[in-house]
Amino acid sequence: MASMTSRAALRLPSNLGQRTGWEAKRLWSKLGPGAALGIALLAAALALRWHASTLEQRHQPLQRQLAAAANAAMQPVPKVPTAADGLAAFYNYLPAHSAIPDQLQTLVETARKHNVPLAKAEYKAQPEPRAGFLRYQITLPLKADYASTQAFLLDAMQAMPTLTLDSVAFKRDRVDTGEVDARIQFILLVRKAEVAR
Repeated sequence: MASMTSRAALRLPSNLGQRTGWEAKRLWSKLGPGAALGIALLAAALALRWHASTLEQRHQPLQRQLAAAANAAMQPVPKVPTAADGLAAFYNYLPAHSAIPDQLQTLVETARKHNVPLAKAEYKAQPEPRAGFLRYQITLPLKADYASTQAFLLDAMQAMPTLTLDSVAFKRDRVDTGEVDARIQFILLVRKAEVAR
């Protein structure tokens, strides 16, 4: 029963257009042109308010983008590395010429750590005339267990990053022996000594 009354209440009269026109004329004659102007101004104010809120919503992301662009413009421009910068970094990475005794001591301690006896060694400087570094050739003849010799080689190059393995030769007198005769040749790169002026 309730649903039938709600359907009846929703029915619009058939003369709605005529009735609305009549009501508008009645209000116009009762209120006058001032009220119509007020209603028009109120509608214009509402439209302007809606437009301002739309502009404000667009303004906030643009303001954030502008702030990010200004922040990026204030950041210093990173210097593009040149070949000279890379060469200077390489020279700075190398140990100083005066550090050669320390480097050799590290090599001796690494051999001792792996039970590799260093009976003798040959050292030879190999200058690079047009470069800022010096090659220091280290030749080590030794007799030790193969596994210990290999561990010594790897550990020495890890402990001394500017030490390179130039050559290595192994020789075994007999097949059944665990010891090998080895001739190891390292190259140690160091910066050239500063010339006193």
